[in-house]
Amino acid sequence: MGKRWEHFKTIARHKAVVFHECKACGLIWQGIAHDLSKYSPTEFRSSAEYFQGDRSPIEAEKECCGYSLAWQHHMGHNPHHWEYWIDYGENGEILARKMPWKYVIEMICDWIGAGKVYGGEKWTQAEPLNYYYKVRKGRYFHPDTEKLIVTLLELIRDEGLEVFHEKVKSGGYLYIDYTGMYVP
Repeated sequence: MGKRWEHFKTIARHKAVVFHECKACGLIWQGIAHDLSKYSPTEFRSSAEYFQGDRSPIEAEKECCGYSLAWQHHMGHNPHHWEYWIDYGENGEILARKMPWKYVIEMICDWIGAGKVYGGEKWTQAEPLNYYYKVRKGRYFHPDTEKLIVTLLELIRDEGLEVFHEKVKSGGYLYIDYTGMYVP
């Protein structure tokens, strides 16, 4: 019961931070619904089994098994993950689809939440951008999505979370239409 309880508490802490960040950005429903699939049997069981407390149990499961059923389920049910927006062309090439604005914001709030929960007192405003550059290789983003991500992460690093929240909430960075226009 110990690892299950600790994992449950970690999910709850993470959801609370992400809710706070999403709410501050004006995306209350995104914050409420964020990561609800983590409570599903598919995700909860294996993540509790691989729980370590200082990093994602999904990474530990991948290291042990070479894959993670929890991750397969999670990314398929949560559009704030970039993998949700990957498709394949006729020749097998990877096609990164543009992420809708609200999911880009939720993804950034998710990175902030994970950094604060796993990093604790060591978390800084530069952490989300540092994390992005650390994991960038091997990830596929539509160029417009990537431009928005970097712009927002640099805003957080340079001006702080409060400015990020206000810019997003006020429409300072809006997704305009389906042609791919993000505008500052």
